[in-house]
Amino acid sequence: MRTIYENYRGFKISKQESTYNAISSDHIIFSRWQLSQVLDTVDNYVEITDNNSSEDAESGMPQN
Repeated sequence: MRTIYENYRGFKISKQESTYNAISSDHIIFSRWQLSQVLDTVDNYVEITDNNSSEDAESGMPQN
């Protein structure tokens, strides 16, 4: 396994054989064939979770 990014938006990006993996400290794992795909997946995940967090805060819903 070879590390590509130690911390890309909270994920460690690495290459293992023919796949790229993104692993967060929360043990969320994405695995894709191309580096650009795994980075796009991380970007989408972070944007969605950020949007959900801000919507919960605006609506007064408690955050866990």
